Amino acid sequence: LGVFHFLVRITPTPWHITHTHTLTRSLQMTVTIKKPDTHRREYAYFELPNKLRAVVGSDPACDKAGAALTVNVGMCYERKDLPGLAHFLEHMLFTGTKKYPKEGEYMEYIKQNGGVTNANTACYVTNYMFEIKPEVLEDALDRFAGFFTEPLLTRDCTDREINAVDSEFQAGHTMPWWRYIGIMHMSANPAHPFHVAVGNNKVLKDQPKERGIDLYDEMMKLYNDFYSANGMTLCVIGKESVAELEAMVRQKFGAVVDKGLKLPLGDAVSSEPPFLPKDWNRLLLQCPVKDVKQLTFSWVLPYQAPLWKSKPTSYIRHLLGHEGKGSLTAVLKDRGLISGCSAGGGAWLEGAFSLLHVSFDLTDAGVHEVEEIGKLLFTYICLLQKEDVKLWILEEMQ
Repeated sequence: LGVFHFLVRITPTPWHITHTHTLTRSLQMTVTIKKPDTHRREYAYFELPNKLRAVVGSDPACDKAGAALTVNVGMCYERKDLPGLAHFLEHMLFTGTKKYPKEGEYMEYIKQNGGVTNANTACYVTNYMFEIKPEVLEDALDRFAGFFTEPLLTRDCTDREINAVDSEFQAGHTMPWWRYIGIMHMSANPAHPFHVAVGNNKVLKDQPKERGIDLYDEMMKLYNDFYSANGMTLCVIGKESVAELEAMVRQKFGAVVDKGLKLPLGDAVSSEPPFLPKDWNRLLLQCPVKDVKQLTFSWVLPYQAPLWKSKPTSYIRHLLGHEGKGSLTAVLKDRGLISGCSAGGGAWLEGAFSLLHVSFDLTDAGVHEVEEIGKLLFTYICLLQKEDVKLWILEEMQ
């Protein structure tokens, strides 16, 4: 039994929703982060002279400290003919720094001190993170900062890290989610930068060699061209005071180079649409390797992150995924067509656009009633489009 994907592009009706600001002005700091009165942690936001933005959290009672840094560069900034290059760069940053040149020293230090470390490459961002026992946070930050101030990016590690990327590809390419991501990739407009690529031995090792391309040089170019302090956001939590944590960040990350890059998001990414109607407005049948019976409707929306205050898609997702009496889900369950429903977004695929998904877990009977489920879904959407935003629904969401 397959997974059905009904892909639709629409121009959404804007929902105007008010939302309380989460950041307010302060005389002491540029920004004060609001939190519940019962919340014991103290926070501070600040920006370094190199334009790197940071949030620190102080919790004297914490049993784990840690940090995460996100840089606004991902798969969609790599060469399309070198898919997986950004992911490969992510791996190479773990191979050592000038101050700590021993290969694997960073990961060994984190592990020896009861911590874990990881990273992930998305379409428009890459994130690096670790957690560790609080007593050694400063030393861990010293090692972590070197990723972005003085990485070695050792050429000798190239083949090994390509193999590590390939292992991740082999482990995930049969998973239903990754197979769906593959459909998104193949449906994209070739003239738009959007693409999804984990990378493997074939595209990162074999094919570049055949074409005379030095993958290492291209990786270095990606790092040098796009990893800029003004595109980085750092979060650190530890038992030290806010002032002490801020001092750590300023000392260790102040040397990250600001290259003055302004990378576009949303419609500014490209004058071309991310998907063409002929590739998007269609029914796709996917044959999974697991026993999955699912129907998903997907819409391409304008990039939603700038609307973080009002969160219009949260409102519509709440209604589309609602399971109460009289809801779409309740009706379809009563008819024996579905066992569950969920509504979500595009997560790490977003940056040039956003996505809205409505997924139904189908019963055996529902597999044969895809058109009927679609009719009920679009009837419900038409009903919602005729209604104003309801205050009681916003209150219910809180």
